[in-house]
Amino acid sequence: MMIPKIHLKENTYKVYKTGIPFYDAARLIGVAHLFFGTASAEIEDKGAYWEVKGIDVRRDEEQITWILEKFVPPPRKTKSGSTQKELEYKVYEFLKNVNIDKIQQYFGQLYPQTSSFNEQDLRSFKLHGKNRALKAEYDAAFQAGTRGWDPLSRYEFLTTRTQGKDKILVKPNIEELLAATLGRGFAASVISRTKRQREEMYILPIFSSHVVLSGFLDYERFYQHSAGGFVASVLAAISILLDLTSKKIPVTDFAHTKEVKEVGPRGKPISSESGYLGFERLCSLWWKAVEENDEERLKILTQIKLFLENTARQDTDTQNQELARQLANFAVNLDVDSLCMIERLKARILASQEGKAVKRWALNLFKSPKDIKEVKKMVDVGVPDIPDEVSQALAKALELDEKGWMNQFTRLENATDFSQFIGHVEHIISRGYYRELQKEGQPNIRNAMNRARELTSTLKELGESLADEKKFRAWKSIFLMDVLSRMKFGGGE
Repeated sequence: MMIPKIHLKENTYKVYKTGIPFYDAARLIGVAHLFFGTASAEIEDKGAYWEVKGIDVRRDEEQITWILEKFVPPPRKTKSGSTQKELEYKVYEFLKNVNIDKIQQYFGQLYPQTSSFNEQDLRSFKLHGKNRALKAEYDAAFQAGTRGWDPLSRYEFLTTRTQGKDKILVKPNIEELLAATLGRGFAASVISRTKRQREEMYILPIFSSHVVLSGFLDYERFYQHSAGGFVASVLAAISILLDLTSKKIPVTDFAHTKEVKEVGPRGKPISSESGYLGFERLCSLWWKAVEENDEERLKILTQIKLFLENTARQDTDTQNQELARQLANFAVNLDVDSLCMIERLKARILASQEGKAVKRWALNLFKSPKDIKEVKKMVDVGVPDIPDEVSQALAKALELDEKGWMNQFTRLENATDFSQFIGHVEHIISRGYYRELQKEGQPNIRNAMNRARELTSTLKELGESLADEKKFRAWKSIFLMDVLSRMKFGGGE
């Protein structure tokens, strides 16, 4: 008896692009979860729109309401009757009488222009006597005075918060806002604090041109850091990527919307912005590690994430905060300058008189020769490998000079060319050998110098490949970080 073939019905929906990155990302994720829930949804970039398709999943109104309740609970109103979440509240109220068939019909159209509903769109709702525009949480581009179709024509409106005649009139249909509200529920909140200002940002992952979403996008939703710059957003991006590793969903960048405010009880807004974070290299690095099951590379990303997490507090010392900034810049750009600064800052933190708690964060960053080899691969500037025997001998010699090792280490850092660097290495190793011979009761300076010269002769063969100044700087920093990883300081893990 032949087993009858089962033909499952497929549904296909279209999400048209507006060119506003965060709003588009929210709508795309919202549509995928609105119609397919935790089932698989295949997303393909068709140029002007994304196509979202999958096996038909019957979503009743209670299921849709439950999804929105999970991410956008109805807010409690204040005594004055106002609330910061009025727009989401109105969407929630609307969903009580939602008709899923009409929403499916809207996103199933080839060129949807008019709403399937007779209700007015949300911008026309009179909330406490005023028209409410879209908030920055949907995208800063919707704010009046922030930007326009040609922002350079009126550059003064790029950062101002005026409410003049140059308002941006964006009137999305109710279906679009419903999808965006649901998708925004998957955005991570990122807060960057400094002494003068506070940046509040929401970010969403941007997927490759063809991807399959299965189940909820499960990652942490809140991140903060006090080192300023984009440290907080790098922490959030790395954390989200690592959380998505098991799902194997290719992420190419992140979209964001951000509002900058003054520090203080009133928190007066200063400026807003939105767009892409520009973390393509970081995402590419992560995705290649996922595809190749490269545990060492994922381990390095995890170490960077943990360091940024541990240094997030406002009372973190200055050197660790600066190391966090350089580390974030390195993760995004994989540049030699950041690598050199990471080596210098780590050495000084380990040489400081601070307690073990402060040193522990730096000790657990790139903490083994195996880690350093992976960092070298990530930088990818074509420098030779580090000779293990020379690095180990140099680490041991520096350990024997407990009080003066940092002075010797600084001489290595300040070497301007390869020959000068090799001379310093040979001198330090010979002193280390001499101290060992002293402990054995057979001090012989000539013997120590000959042993050091013989060992460092292997380095001299690398001189030609390190003639380029950039390559030499990169190799020197990698070499010195390898030495630090072999020295015993205590306070790790």
